[in-house]
Amino acid sequence: MYRSFMLAHGKTLIAVLLVLTACAHPRIGAGPGGGGETRATPEESCLLSTGAVTTRSRTITIGLSDAVDPRHAPFARNDAERIVFRHLYDSPVRIDCDGQVRPALVDRWEKDDGGRRWTFHLREGAQFWDGAPVTAQDIVFGKGGVGYTLAAPEKSVVALSFAKEKDDVPALLGDPNLAVTKPAPDSSWPIGTGAYWATSATTTAQEIRAHTPRGDTLVFKFAASGDARDLLDAGVDLLITRDRALRDYAATLQNHTVVALPWDRTYVFVTADAGGSRFDTGGLEQAVRAEARRAEGDSWWRDLRACGMARDTAPPAPASRRILYSRGDQTARELAGRLAALTHAVATGRAPDDFTAALAGGKDWGYVVALPRVTADACRSAKDLVPTWPASFTALVDTRPTAIVRRDVARWTVDQDGTVHLAP
Repeated sequence: MYRSFMLAHGKTLIAVLLVLTACAHPRIGAGPGGGGETRATPEESCLLSTGAVTTRSRTITIGLSDAVDPRHAPFARNDAERIVFRHLYDSPVRIDCDGQVRPALVDRWEKDDGGRRWTFHLREGAQFWDGAPVTAQDIVFGKGGVGYTLAAPEKSVVALSFAKEKDDVPALLGDPNLAVTKPAPDSSWPIGTGAYWATSATTTAQEIRAHTPRGDTLVFKFAASGDARDLLDAGVDLLITRDRALRDYAATLQNHTVVALPWDRTYVFVTADAGGSRFDTGGLEQAVRAEARRAEGDSWWRDLRACGMARDTAPPAPASRRILYSRGDQTARELAGRLAALTHAVATGRAPDDFTAALAGGKDWGYVVALPRVTADACRSAKDLVPTWPASFTALVDTRPTAIVRRDVARWTVDQDGTVHLAP
């Protein structure tokens, strides 16, 4: 894995910039012999540079720049939900920044029939927050996808079958949307299986507190003033941001490390108008406050024929030339404004859920949509994020977040999709 370290020091501070370039094109590898791998290789390459951490603090504070809606769990809609849900809810496996499959709810696996069938075993003692045991049926119920089937032949065994051979450990079970949950009768938070748990009683407008049975606590703190610099001044241990100004401010603070995370998000312009995407996308990276570059590389959403998605008839011609964006996404707002100026359109924001519904309807001229650059299951992501009406896609920019980490407090690691979480 290629790494470059950039020294950034406002005056005397040295901020180590760890650039995880290889994560943009991850490799999915099996363990020794192609099966039965249980954390056979170290994860040091995915650890953030956080100084000498000898003992993890019993209370860790994470700053949040976006709103968090428990009703979305485990399907994160923004960076704040992604980091919160990652600590509360387990997927069957997780994929580290090098593309290696790591244990989570399952801790060992084997392949059979030349790789057409994979058998995953739940970790011993896997349970929900309320103490109920997790079964294979909890993982596979209502799940499945294009080109594979999931089954629960035994209480603690998940069978994953393919029509074609798979030499490497399948990454499909690392999809965060496969995280196991069940409804909670008295809480807005679904009951999960992660090490930390939260309830409506531990959630306020200012913070979310999540606990472990051992008494460890994660405090997810919102910026009451709306200015995330206040979170850094208050001493949070981790803050994820896409704001270059906030990144530069953090580089002037003592005892902090500024870490560039993988390029994880591609913004695209979606329209039903065949000629509506004929504009020059050059220089759009300069129109946003996020760290951005011109969109690069192959994208999973360019060819979804294998997913067999039914394409509805084209929506009716829009009554006005309007570009919609999700109101909570600063980069989408800035891009929509720039595109509106280039195409003589009007940029309009919608609440996140309203934007999703509007995109599905396709009644507006165009939409600025944020898509993950890497996905464990392209067909599932397409079902969740891409409209079913015939659309043209124009890639605009790639963006990546920055992690601002307080040194010597805790060890943090990065997953394939760029999510930062406490290291095991």
